[in-house]
Amino acid sequence: SVLHYYHEIATEHTMVLRYPLLVALVIYCGAVNAFSPRNGSTKSIHTTSSTNRMMSAQNNNNEIRDPIPNENIFFIEIGFGNDSHGQSATKAACRACRNAIEFNSIPSIKRLIPNGGYDALKLDVLLAVPPKYREGLDLEEVAKVFPYGHVRFEVQDGGMVAPSGIAIEKLGDDGDDMVVVCASVTVGH
Repeated sequence: SVLHYYHEIATEHTMVLRYPLLVALVIYCGAVNAFSPRNGSTKSIHTTSSTNRMMSAQNNNNEIRDPIPNENIFFIEIGFGNDSHGQSATKAACRACRNAIEFNSIPSIKRLIPNGGYDALKLDVLLAVPPKYREGLDLEEVAKVFPYGHVRFEVQDGGMVAPSGIAIEKLGDDGDDMVVVCASVTVGH
C-alpha cells in the first residue's frame, strides 16, 4: 500500500531527518510563543531575558508597530546563518534571514492582503544572537535583506559561538570564533 511505502521511506530517513526536524520544531515553537499575544493583548511581547530588545526597522518608515495578530499570519520560516571569519553578527543575521526566505514565493499576495498587497506586508523577525556579539548587530543592514514589507525585529540571546579552528587576520578575525545566528521570519498582514 502507499501508506506502507511512505512508512518505509520515513523509517529509512528518520536518522537523517530527526535532528533537523527537532531543531525546526524548537525554533518554530519559540517563534510562535515569542510573537503570540498574551492575555488577549496584541501588544504583548514574550521575552525570556532582561537583555532582550525589540527594535523596528522598516523599509518604508521608522514607526514601531504591534506584532502580527495570529489570524493574519501566512507562514513562519526559519533559517540560520554564520560568519566563519570576521565575527560579524550582522553578516550572520543577514544570512539567517536570507536562508529563511530564499525558497518562498507568494504570487497571490495582492489578493491575500486587503488594501495594499506587498506594501501592506508585515514581517516579524526574531533573531537569536550570541550575547558576546549582539552589540555589533546592525538591524538597518539586516532589514535590507527583505525586498518589501514592514520589518519588525526582536532580538534575543541565542545562536552559537563555535570554533572555526583558525583565525585569519586578513579576513578580519579577532580570534577563531564563528558567529551563528538563528532567524524566525513570520510573514503576514
